[in-house]
Amino acid sequence: MKRLMVLFGLILAVLMAVSAYAVQVPVTVGEVKVDGYNLDAGLTTSVRQLERGEDFDVKIALKATADVENVQINVFITGFEHSQSEPISDSIRAFDLAENETVVKTLQLSLPERADEDKYLLRIIVSDRSNDVVTKEYGIKVQPSDTQVVIKDFELSPEDEVQAGRAVLATVRVKNVGDSQEDDVKIRVSIPELGVSATPDFINELEEEESATSEEFFLKINSCTKPGIYSVVAEVTFDEGDEKVTEKKAITVTKGICDVAAEDAAGQAEVSGKTTLAYSTEAQSVVAGGSAASYPVTITNSGASTKAFMISVDGADWAGFKVSPSNLVTVKPGQTQTVFVFASANAGTQAGERVFTVSVKDSAGNVLQNLAMKADVVSAGAAGGISGLRNALTAGLVVIVAILVVIGLVLAFRRVKGGEEGESQTYY
Repeated sequence: MKRLMVLFGLILAVLMAVSAYAVQVPVTVGEVKVDGYNLDAGLTTSVRQLERGEDFDVKIALKATADVENVQINVFITGFEHSQSEPISDSIRAFDLAENETVVKTLQLSLPERADEDKYLLRIIVSDRSNDVVTKEYGIKVQPSDTQVVIKDFELSPEDEVQAGRAVLATVRVKNVGDSQEDDVKIRVSIPELGVSATPDFINELEEEESATSEEFFLKINSCTKPGIYSVVAEVTFDEGDEKVTEKKAITVTKGICDVAAEDAAGQAEVSGKTTLAYSTEAQSVVAGGSAASYPVTITNSGASTKAFMISVDGADWAGFKVSPSNLVTVKPGQTQTVFVFASANAGTQAGERVFTVSVKDSAGNVLQNLAMKADVVSAGAAGGISGLRNALTAGLVVIVAILVVIGLVLAFRRVKGGEEGESQTYY
C-alpha cells in the first residue's frame, strides 16, 4: 500500500509538472484585420484578396488574462518557393501586458511579385520567454492584378563607375505579372541630375507571365561633368500610360578631360548642366539694304521642369534684327525648341565681316550664354553687278538658243523640199 501511495505521488508530480510546462502565454487573440478587412481564424470562406507586389498591414488585438512580460508577435506566410530570399514575415519588439489590458499591434508584410496565384495561410504566433505559444491561422488568397508590369532586372555597363566623357550602357528586363496582355510598354532610362536620357524603347506586346528585355540604352556622359555619384533611373510605363514603375541604380562619375574650347568651336554649349544650346558659327552673306539672313538657335531642356528663355541681340548698330517666332521661348522637359535670328544689314553698310552677339537669358534675366554670330556684308552695288551680269548671260543664252532653233528649221525645210523634187523626176 505504501508503495502504491509513493507511485501515485510520483505520477501526480509528473502530471503537475507537465501541466505547468504546457501553460500557454496568458493572452487571447481578438480581432485580426488585413488592410481593414476582418479575418476569421481557421475559415477559408473569409478570404482577403491580395495582389502580388502589394504591401499589406496586419492589425492584431491582444488581451492579457494575467500579467505577462516579454510578449512577442510573429506573423508569416509559408509555402512560398523563394521564401529564403524573399521571406513573407514580420515581427515586433517584446512588450509587457498587465492583466485585462488590451492592445492593438500593427505588422506589415510584403507579398512578392513571384508569389503563385493560390491560397495561403497567414500564421500568427504569440510567445514569451517560457510559456507555450498561442497560434492562429487565417486563410488568404493571392491573385494577379488586372495590369501589373514589374522590373525584373536593371543592368548597367560599366556597373559602378564611368569616366566623364564616356558612355553608360543600360538594359532593362520587365515581366507582365498581371492577368491581361499589355500593349506598347514604354521603357526609358535617364540620369535626371545630368539631363541625360536615351531614346525610349517600346515593347509592342507583352503577354501575361511573359518577360522581355529592352534594347541597349546609350547614355553619353558630358566630358565636363562634375565627379560624383548620380542616379540612373529606369522607368517603365504601361496600361496606356496610366501606370508607371521605376528603379534606380547609383553610378560614380570620375573626372574626365574637359575641353570647353572644343565645344564652343563646334557651336554647342551646355549651360546650367541641363540646358544645351546649338547654333551655327559660320558667317552668312547679308546684302546691305537687301533681304535678311537667318541664324537658327536650338535650345534643349534636359531638366525635369519647364524653363523659359529670353533671346536678345547686343552690340550691332549696322543692322536690324528680329527674333522669330518670338524672343520669349518656353521649353518643356525633354524637349527642344528652335528660334531664328534674322539679320538685315542697313543700306550703305560697308562690305566686310561683321560680328554680333546673341544673348540667351533665363526667366530671371540672368545671361546663360553669349553666342557670337558672323555676317559677311556685301554692298548693294556689288550684289547688283553680279545680279546684272547673271541676267545678261541668261538673256544672251536665250538668244543663241533661239538662233540655233531657227537655223535648224530652215535646214530641215530645205532638205524636205529637195527630196520631193527628186521623186517627181523619177516618175516622169
